[in-house]
Amino acid sequence: MIAIDLGASGASYALRRMQIHALVLAGGSGDRFAAEMPKQFVRLAGEPILLRSLRTVAGAGIDRLVVVSHPSWIAETREIVEGAELGVPTVVVAGGVTRNESTLRGLAALEADPDDIVLVHDAVRPLVPTEVIQRSIEPILSGRADGTDTVIPTADTLVVVEGDRVVEIPQRARYRRGQTPQTFRMWVLKEAYEKAAAAGDLTATDDCSLVLRHVPNVRLVAVAGDEVNLKITTRTDLVLADRMIQMRTLETADPVPTRSLEEARVYVVGGTDGIGRSIADAAGAAGARVAVDGRRSGLDVRDAAGIAARMDAVAAAFGGIDHVICTAGVMRVGPSAAASAEELAEVIDVNVTGTLSVARAAYPHLRASQGSFTVFASSSFSRGRANYVAYSGSKAAVVNIAQGLAEEWAPDRIRVNAVSPERTDTPMRRSAFPEESRAGMLQPGEVAEATLRLIRSDLTGQVLDVRRHDSAPVDPGRPEAGRAEPAPERR
Repeated sequence: MIAIDLGASGASYALRRMQIHALVLAGGSGDRFAAEMPKQFVRLAGEPILLRSLRTVAGAGIDRLVVVSHPSWIAETREIVEGAELGVPTVVVAGGVTRNESTLRGLAALEADPDDIVLVHDAVRPLVPTEVIQRSIEPILSGRADGTDTVIPTADTLVVVEGDRVVEIPQRARYRRGQTPQTFRMWVLKEAYEKAAAAGDLTATDDCSLVLRHVPNVRLVAVAGDEVNLKITTRTDLVLADRMIQMRTLETADPVPTRSLEEARVYVVGGTDGIGRSIADAAGAAGARVAVDGRRSGLDVRDAAGIAARMDAVAAAFGGIDHVICTAGVMRVGPSAAASAEELAEVIDVNVTGTLSVARAAYPHLRASQGSFTVFASSSFSRGRANYVAYSGSKAAVVNIAQGLAEEWAPDRIRVNAVSPERTDTPMRRSAFPEESRAGMLQPGEVAEATLRLIRSDLTGQVLDVRRHDSAPVDPGRPEAGRAEPAPERR
């Protein structure tokens, strides 16, 4: 509300600003999903699909949220809403038999003025990027449109079929696939539903269809959606969505710093050379107080008690720890069948168990400071690589550790992220692949710069993909046939 003073008369009135409302439609029964519960309550990467959707929508700058629930699952919907701490006024209402009826009931629960903005989103699109939601709002907020439809191009050829006969192959460039959100001025959506109800036409599969039929002269524009914004309808969709979460990465420039490193207390484990050393140097140059540990200083990350003692000592010296960065890792190259059990175990123990030991030791200190924990994956985490299978598998595990800890530590306001650099010119890399060309490789300083932007941001649960977009295509480090296996190198 904006208060306006009218001067000497003493009179004043409140000018209500345009508000942004959201309807999240969670009224589906999930028959096609073939589960014991509606699909919006099925867990995706450990959290109910509905919860993921609500958090994203609520975090996109809206003023009020209405969740339209399946009538038989009101209690469960309210339980999720109450535990989500969404930060915006939220109410839950029972939906109808059809999607249109559910939207109509949600509209009835809104306290919206005619010019307010109403965003309608499917609860089972939990991966919608925040920027897609904001793109759907902007044309209306700026006055360029009365409604927007979120769409993406189709890569497949479209075929018109009557019975089993192919009758037309339309021009694909003219067509788009529809997503949600669909966003409107309140008066547009209200008028469309009033006229549709009067005509007995509440059978459309989306709201833009009703608007086009019953309010034909409004300015309705298309905005760009995103391929990740899939609708979870079948179990295959759930598998794809889970994989998208696991594989979701940020580009190098994405982390936007929101805090300073001046006087920040930073502990780099694995920082005695390579990427860790560059991170420590760059953090110190930015004004941080930095402690470094690693193989060259006698630290073995497989020693949980030793890690805890070192962590406590750093915290005592600094008066706490704000950021812990674990770059410690070991790589062994060669056929897995030719490796000994001890050699394979070393890779897993250092890269996976060692990362967890550092995390456990860091937790009480980061909980006290509400700080960040950053681990290091590799470009090989997304797909197993021949001749360093254990290393690839360990780095996939490191990414899962980061994503799991991000959720587990979120209530303590600890941010947890992973950094996944492409091939980087480090001592470990040179030792593992001595004949490999260095052309196009990242330098440790480039990875350090991106890492420090990440720890200065508000992001958590992310994988930061650090790459050289202009690098020449090269083999990703696969050893040549017959190459002798080098000794393992640690950082």
